[in-house]
Amino acid sequence: MFIYELEKEELVTLTVKMKERDKMEWKCPVLDVSAKGKCILVPPLKYEDKVLTFDKEGVIAEVVAIRDGKPVIFRGCYVQYIKFRDQKYHAIITRENGVNLNRRSHFRVPVDEYCYVNHGKATVDAYIVDMSSSGFSFIVGHYDNQNMEYVQVLYKDTLMDMEISVMGRVVRREDREDGKTLFGCYMIPRPEIDRYITARQRKIMKPKDREDGSSDISV
Repeated sequence: MFIYELEKEELVTLTVKMKERDKMEWKCPVLDVSAKGKCILVPPLKYEDKVLTFDKEGVIAEVVAIRDGKPVIFRGCYVQYIKFRDQKYHAIITRENGVNLNRRSHFRVPVDEYCYVNHGKATVDAYIVDMSSSGFSFIVGHYDNQNMEYVQVLYKDTLMDMEISVMGRVVRREDREDGKTLFGCYMIPRPEIDRYITARQRKIMKPKDREDGSSDISV
């Protein structure tokens, strides 16, 4: 699908990387679409209460929308601040087709740690199951809130001895027979998460040293 085939009022996630700043992310509604301009229009994007122009070189942008419970990513976007019908917008333009992200296309590493899940003003105890470059899943016991959408998950990785915080959008909910609920979440891939996943997998695969100092590896 093309980006202009998104629906008005549909919520999308825009990620922008600029040379002089870290990656920035906005969640915003689609206010209008233009097949001729091959773009969507979103409310003016601000940073520290100032509208950004994105008129410098080295700007990389991508948009993620959720269709039928699955993330679709539009890469190769550029962002332009415009005035249209006496209203100001940011136009997100790309000629590339959206790509369906298969949640199993990225390697998943088991985590198996207790965690806290923040959504809105609420915090619930949970258990994070696994994580990949593009998502994670967690289990909540006996939780009735049907409106959990954007979440922040915090936990202590006891194997790596480090605090982890990730944010994502719920794209799957599975009510289990034991009364608990499994949530699957999509998140924008980040290099630091890739490094964490790789380091954790290496730690898991590393043979434990025996008490006598020998190793399980034979050469």
